[in-house]
Amino acid sequence: MKCAVCGKEFTPTRRTQRYCSYTCRRYANHHGINDNRIEGPVYAPTIREFTCLQCGRRVRVTELRDCRTKFCCQHCEKLYWKHPEHVSSVSVHREFTCRECGKVVVVTEPKDRRRSFCSDTCRKRWFNRNRKILLEQKS
Repeated sequence: MKCAVCGKEFTPTRRTQRYCSYTCRRYANHHGINDNRIEGPVYAPTIREFTCLQCGRRVRVTELRDCRTKFCCQHCEKLYWKHPEHVSSVSVHREFTCRECGKVVVVTEPKDRRRSFCSDTCRKRWFNRNRKILLEQKS
């Protein structure tokens, strides 16, 4: 296999290995060489799509282990958090249904981390009602 950064031939030790060394992997992450993951293969099913809060680029996530939800790469995330007061944040649009009351919640604030419940009271009500089931599953 050929290293995506330096072009050196190497034998991968893992299925997912793309770079010959730690240095090349770090270089690729820092300089955005992994940007081919932003577009993703055309044939791959899309798990989620979002717009990068820093650069405004449209990101299409196709891999389950890819946890990005706000930024296209580490570089954009570092720039965003380094100078958050200078950045005009792009609004986020995410919808989910509350587990307790069934209300559809639309999240537009980038720092809003709600994913399952519309409010703290719904969360507490749901966990109190399902406490016995959750404890049985743990043991």
